[in-house]
Amino acid sequence: MSGPGFAGRGGLLAAVAAASLAAAALLGAFGDALYDPPSVAPDAFSRSAIGHRAFVELVRTLGRQVVVSRHATAAKAGEGAIVALLEPRVGPGDDARGALFEAVDAASPLLLVVLPKREGLPDPARPRWLAAAGLLPAADAQRVLDALGLEAKVVRPRQATAWRGALPAPTLDAPQLLVSDDLVPLVRCDEGVLAGEWSGEGWRTIVLADPDVLATHGLARGDNAALALGLLARLGPGALPVVVDETLHGFDQQPSLVRELLRFPLVLATASALLAAALLAWAAAARFGRPRAAPPALAPGRLFLVEASAGLLRHGGDPRHAAAAYLRAATEEVARRLRPPGEASRPAAWLARAAAARGRGDELAALEERVRRVAERRRPSEEEAVRAAQAVHRWREEMTDGAHGDPRRDRAAQG
Repeated sequence: MSGPGFAGRGGLLAAVAAASLAAAALLGAFGDALYDPPSVAPDAFSRSAIGHRAFVELVRTLGRQVVVSRHATAAKAGEGAIVALLEPRVGPGDDARGALFEAVDAASPLLLVVLPKREGLPDPARPRWLAAAGLLPAADAQRVLDALGLEAKVVRPRQATAWRGALPAPTLDAPQLLVSDDLVPLVRCDEGVLAGEWSGEGWRTIVLADPDVLATHGLARGDNAALALGLLARLGPGALPVVVDETLHGFDQQPSLVRELLRFPLVLATASALLAAALLAWAAAARFGRPRAAPPALAPGRLFLVEASAGLLRHGGDPRHAAAAYLRAATEEVARRLRPPGEASRPAAWLARAAAARGRGDELAALEERVRRVAERRRPSEEEAVRAAQAVHRWREEMTDGAHGDPRRDRAAQG
């Protein structure tokens, strides 16, 4: 299982596993920056019957800029925009959300407030759908009015009669209305005010008592869509953007540079930078793992020198002469190192006695015969000549081993 095919597949699997791990970590840390959070509640992300996603998309389709705010809505409100609080939730002891509500109200001169009315349970089989919906207590809507500082009372008559006002009449069943002396009615009936305007020096607030006008299930009924758009038009022209606050629904999100880099259009620049970095790393990756040690310039040992010399001799002339010349040089070297001073016999005779004393007389004769055969051939093999030179070198080493230039060490062996 260690063949090249398996190694290639193993590298591919490792790369896929690393990419999957990186993608899982990215989605786990910044998944909410890549897609809208799932919701069936009455908020701008919900596509359910009581959600406001359809209303937000309708406003965008008609050319008005819409910003769904998940952080610092009050700061965005001060930039000349209409702030929409669509069914904000303020609990009985929810001081933090009450303070945030007051900050938004103080910062925005143009405010649209839609009171809460319903809540729903998600369908287990279809998470973005409602399994059931029910009315919230009227006290939930009343707490929003109290946080706003508006003197008004929430009423829920069984039906409304004789709608009148400057805006289109709604189509509602069992509406939620307001009774207030502070509101200038925009749409009202005998039972109360559906939409009213509350203004002062430099600020204006419109309150819509019943969210069924712009919720998904009611937006397409009658003139409800025209009524909802008319409320925005009373607050400002179409050039003014609309900031829909979602912090009061619990979708607060701290700003992050990484999240912004993952959003369109900056995600295109991020992808280009990552691709360039990957190509640069690929081009710079000449190896994997620890660096391999560089081979030495010259291999250790005398055998290498002999082989190198044999190679030079081979390329420099006839290998027959080279092998014979190397044998002569080797025998002279042995005689120089081992022959005692004043030895009267001929070098060849002394060398034969010294080799025999060391038990290598037959080896010397065999080397001489081997070199002679190489010399006699008309076209000897270069490999044969090199191997003969290696054999001569080994004989010389064995003869001179232990001598180190001192001939007295071998007198006993020479006889």
